[in-house]
Amino acid sequence: MGTSAQQKSDGLQVRDLLFFDNLALYYVFENTPPRVLGRAFNCTDGRLSGSLLGLMNPKQRETVHAFMIMENDDNESKNADAIQALTIIARDLLDRGFIRKQGLHYFGTPGTESLQSLS
Repeated sequence: MGTSAQQKSDGLQVRDLLFFDNLALYYVFENTPPRVLGRAFNCTDGRLSGSLLGLMNPKQRETVHAFMIMENDDNESKNADAIQALTIIARDLLDRGFIRKQGLHYFGTPGTESLQSLS
């Protein structure tokens, strides 16, 4: 997998998630399996990890921390896949209208907090 494929999903890059507001990040978090979050936290920007951790309740943080330990193996391919998964999930949420882009920033769409329809 090439570097551009590792960090992009249809133009969306993992660094773009730094410009997501809390609601948009919440949507990404709620739709990402904990194992993927754990691996992504080990290899992505600490600011993104910190922002996502700030949205979690104590039980969710405990679960993600456990996966961070389990997934901390420096497997570059799996790390790249985890990062790409975040961008794919974010792109899907953008395409479905749960997140909207305004300039450089991304905002969660209020009133769509129930993500049952995504499942």
